[in-house]
Amino acid sequence: MSSAQSSTNRNQTLLGFKCTRGLLVSALLLVLGACTSESAREAEVAAQQAAQVATEQEAMRLEQERARQRAEEIRRQREVQAAEQARLQAQREQEEAEARARADAERRAQEEAERREQARIAAIAAAEEERQEKLNRIAELEAQIAQLTASTSTNESRNETMRQAIAVAEELIEALTAEQAKYDNVEDGQTIEPLAKEYIDELEARKNQLVQQAGGQ
Repeated sequence: MSSAQSSTNRNQTLLGFKCTRGLLVSALLLVLGACTSESAREAEVAAQQAAQVATEQEAMRLEQERARQRAEEIRRQREVQAAEQARLQAQREQEEAEARARADAERRAQEEAERREQARIAAIAAAEEERQEKLNRIAELEAQIAQLTASTSTNESRNETMRQAIAVAEELIEALTAEQAKYDNVEDGQTIEPLAKEYIDELEARKNQLVQQAGGQ
């Protein structure tokens, strides 16, 4: 009886030991499982946090890029506006310079036109004065011819000299009359056909010489 009871006790002790070991293993497995689950959760949370950080960083980068693009666009717009303002300013300055140049040219042209008009008027006045002078000379010559014609004498030599003087005077009248006609065609106070001043002066000198010669005879 004692041997059987002892064997039974041993069996019970072994059984209890096995049960205890099984419980310990189960508990250890539970602990390990819990630890593993906690690590997995922590890893998942860390991954989520890392993804959130990456998302936020990407969003920040995109916002910075958009801000940079906006700043670049504003800069380009300002450069375009500045260039347009410079172009308009240069255009205004050029137009003002051209307007001043036109005004100066018009003023100079007006002054030149006035100067030429004054010169033309003066030339016309001088030509008219010269024309009137020739008319006066013609009248004087006609009177002188009449006087010479009336002063004939018995001195044939004197009469011949007077006739020559009268002929020269008549030729001078014709030349002055021809000169007078030239004033009908005048441009800027000057006759288009040249005046025969030297020829008239020569006739005048010859006539005077003959008159003096006749007077001394």
